[in-house]
Amino acid sequence: MLRLEDFKDDEPWDHPSKAFHELTVENQIHGVRIHRLERNTDHRGDLTVLMSDHFMPGFSTPHVYLVTAAAASIRAWVIHKRQSDRLAYAGGQFRMVLYDLRPDAPTYGVLNVLEVGAANPVVLTIPPFVAHGVQNRGDRDAQFVNMPTRAYDPGNPDKARLPYGHPGIPFVFD
Repeated sequence: MLRLEDFKDDEPWDHPSKAFHELTVENQIHGVRIHRLERNTDHRGDLTVLMSDHFMPGFSTPHVYLVTAAAASIRAWVIHKRQSDRLAYAGGQFRMVLYDLRPDAPTYGVLNVLEVGAANPVVLTIPPFVAHGVQNRGDRDAQFVNMPTRAYDPGNPDKARLPYGHPGIPFVFD
């Protein structure tokens, strides 16, 4: 008969982690945060922590969803007025483009282009009124996770869109 005492507790570990080390890029849009994800691997596969109070205390995660982006697809442009997106890219090959539309921000009109995914696993926090778009640069479907700071409300969605070819954003997806 199986007993609870048959289970052995995991040993504590003190692993010098680079996970959630904050990264910066040249001319980074004010309020955007980029955190490194770390893949922990053993003979069974791997585990990647996407969000934890250890890394971002005080940030609740009221809504989490997985997005599948078709090969070579583009999802752009979107802004939020009341929430920040926290997008986790641990696999695939994505181009993430951000454009600051906040007139009072020190980086108003700044464009950031980030290559993220398996080769550069990150969580990207995007504040309100920063337009963003993502392109799956791979030749197969790939996934990412969104953990926005507010739950989606279908009766009052916090999402506004432009088509990805809109001339008001100085970027053309190739």
